[in-house]
Amino acid sequence: MLADSPPPAPSPTRLARTEWALALAAGVVALALHVRLFLAAGPLWRDEVNTVVVATQPTLAGVWDRLDCESFPLLPFALVRLWSSLGLARTEAGLRSFGLVVGLSCVAALWWCRAGAPSPPLLALVLFTLNPVVLRWGDSVRGYGLGALAILLAFPAVLRAVQNPRPAAVALAVVTATAAVQSLYQNSVLVFAMVVAAAVVSLAQGRRRHAALALGIGAAAALSLLPYLPVMERARRYGLVSTGESTPGHLASVLWRALGAEIGLGAAGQLLAVAWVAAIVWAFVAVAAHPPASGRPRATAFYALLVLLIAIPAHFAFLLYLGFPTMPWYSLSLVALSAACLAAVLPGESTSFRTSALVLAGALLVSVSPRVFSYLGLRQTNMDLAAAAVAGAGPDDLVVVSPWFLSVPFHRYYHGAAPWATIPPLADTSVHRPDLLGRALREEDPVGTLVARVESTLRGGHRVYWVGLPPPAIERPPDRLPPLRGPLSGALEGIYCGNWTLQVAAALKEHGRPAEPVPMAPHRDPQPYERARVWVTTGPPPQVW
Repeated sequence: MLADSPPPAPSPTRLARTEWALALAAGVVALALHVRLFLAAGPLWRDEVNTVVVATQPTLAGVWDRLDCESFPLLPFALVRLWSSLGLARTEAGLRSFGLVVGLSCVAALWWCRAGAPSPPLLALVLFTLNPVVLRWGDSVRGYGLGALAILLAFPAVLRAVQNPRPAAVALAVVTATAAVQSLYQNSVLVFAMVVAAAVVSLAQGRRRHAALALGIGAAAALSLLPYLPVMERARRYGLVSTGESTPGHLASVLWRALGAEIGLGAAGQLLAVAWVAAIVWAFVAVAAHPPASGRPRATAFYALLVLLIAIPAHFAFLLYLGFPTMPWYSLSLVALSAACLAAVLPGESTSFRTSALVLAGALLVSVSPRVFSYLGLRQTNMDLAAAAVAGAGPDDLVVVSPWFLSVPFHRYYHGAAPWATIPPLADTSVHRPDLLGRALREEDPVGTLVARVESTLRGGHRVYWVGLPPPAIERPPDRLPPLRGPLSGALEGIYCGNWTLQVAAALKEHGRPAEPVPMAPHRDPQPYERARVWVTTGPPPQVW
């Protein structure tokens, strides 16, 4: 009996139709995920509030003066300010629509990176579309989505300008590279990777002038950052209170989350991150096994792989140099650049590679998208509900917000009569002010007045509300720490803020009844980076003689 013959390989026409059909399905899924987030995200979390406050200062000079309270250059704030001037930022939904436009624009820009390939950038599109970090933080009212969008536009523009240096192409490369660094400071290392890779490809082709042009595009982008040097210096000095120990292992774990293995995604997130790493390795294998014959496809492939080889270690080195506590959204632009490189290389011309990419992309869409859809149902914050829960507090009560950085969303959403303060008390709670925290670290007793207010409020029989993270359990009053005389650091900030929090908690325990939780209105869970709760401590009733 004859053995069954293997099934015939799909014809190129049928394979191409299937690729385009799945790419269309991925586009529909992308639209559904972005709209899901737009409808579910709700109020702004603390960093988004910070962006809006800085962007809507009375004058542009005021915006510039506030940049040292932020992590971005001017462009994101200028665009949010323009959005506001058009009357589109009067509500939270109006501000969320700004993020929705940016997020969908990133998906569209990824198609531009396919370098004229006849097949769609299927695997890159699916990996980028399903990434929860790209979705939630790219669509947030911050500069991360804009930075990713500019990188996606600059990636093909730089190579096209170098390969065919017409005035319009060169101008577009300069504009997009400059927009990238003006959106996000760390994009400077990614633009560096692009221009160096383009220069190397040009030199390999014997085009020295074209290589110099590539470096000139990078130089133009770099020069645009010169006005920020004083801002960077002030931010660096203030930001020392937020620096911490940043190790390669820590950065690798955070990058793993940035590839999809975000908190709350479970096995689906791990699968997505594995698929990202496999696709990047696959891109190198695909080019090594089936290198393009010559011409533009060959230059594009080697440009894309060289960009990856430079960008990933340069990004790591930049974050290690800064020393800031790293979050997954810090790597959003690197993820976007990786997607652009994959779009330029994969699936290639090999039928086997294209078929494998088709199968993997379809499997990811089916297995991961439901879990991502559920994750996007989380609110950005519940601080609006926490503020509403204490809105009934009277003028003789007191509200304490802890940790101090939660004061920014509380300032936006609280409209009650009771006075409130952070630990330590800060003169400006509308934006993040690490400079004020740094001054508090140098003071003799920065929480003494707050402790006295807590004690007098409770002795009068009134209530002290605690908003934020749970008040710490305390056995005995802590010793007061001396003013900090040495250099600032994130570790010392944590020690001092912890000590101040214990001092306030000790006053609550000594002068009030046991704290009781205050219910908030029923709501969907917020994302894990900003989940507040509310407690109330009541003083004993005043004695009547």
